[in-house]
Amino acid sequence: MSSAIYPWLDQKILNTSITSLPHALIINGPEGIGKRSFVSDLTKNILLHGLNDQLPSEHIKLINSKNHPDLYELDKDTIKVGDISRRKDDKWDSEKGKRDAISFLNLTPSISKNKVLLMHNVDNMTLASQDALLKSLEEPAAFSYILMTTSRPHSLKSTIYSRCQTVNIKNPSREDINIWLEGQGLSDYSSLDFPSYYTPIQILDTINSENAKIFKEFIELFSNYLRNKIPQNEFIKDFSDYDLDLVEKLNFTVEVLKILLSSKLCNRKLNGVYAVFNNFVFSNLKISNIINDINDLKFNFYKVKSINESHIFNYLFSDIKTSFRPQ
Repeated sequence: MSSAIYPWLDQKILNTSITSLPHALIINGPEGIGKRSFVSDLTKNILLHGLNDQLPSEHIKLINSKNHPDLYELDKDTIKVGDISRRKDDKWDSEKGKRDAISFLNLTPSISKNKVLLMHNVDNMTLASQDALLKSLEEPAAFSYILMTTSRPHSLKSTIYSRCQTVNIKNPSREDINIWLEGQGLSDYSSLDFPSYYTPIQILDTINSENAKIFKEFIELFSNYLRNKIPQNEFIKDFSDYDLDLVEKLNFTVEVLKILLSSKLCNRKLNGVYAVFNNFVFSNLKISNIINDINDLKFNFYKVKSINESHIFNYLFSDIKTSFRPQ
């Protein structure tokens, strides 16, 4: 999908000149911001650069079919050391066989003037794979470019960042997202129907999955729990049944707590689906501490994913409920 349909990427692309492009680039931004589209356009620009006597359409076909000999793409849930530098006794890879990133970088470009190593989701690189990549970052092969995408800032070793340039893509404003939604023929929806951290593509995917009301449903479920309309075990069961992973459920919780905290700090009445929370009082410090605890929990989840969801929710929401009391 071309980045042309994502107007918030336009300026980023205009500011990325091939003539001044560093040999290694980290493109960082939240999921659903269009990083794949951005690196796709950038990859094409790099591989087409300087090809005065060849038809670019043929190169584009090869790129789109993932058959371009000067493009090596890693798109895995976890990037291991064998993906970067494969050893003789490493197992055969179902996608790459015995090939690896460093061997590719050391090759001379075949049909383009440049070659590109494109790595998605590098926040999921193992420490060993990051170490294996360092030498190629320190001593880049001629005419080679390394493009990496990540959804979590500062998720790589500092030695990686020190050898790369980073492009940060931020989420557009709510107003810009609404304009974009209207352009997609979705004027019945507003960015306010979704968490503030949702990116435009996340919103679009949520609408297409018929899950557009799930955040509002959580707000109602949460308020019913605080008002003792449903017991804790029923609240946790219903929340656990949401088709969301643990981190996203925790993100929903943080989002609501932040909105309530911001309203109190700014002495601003809540309205709409949040109006019911005007009837509660709470300690700013306590809610701030709970938000910090949840963020620490998310960080730990990325390291150890065998966390018991029900146990976490029982502890967390008991703590939250005791922090609120009716006026």
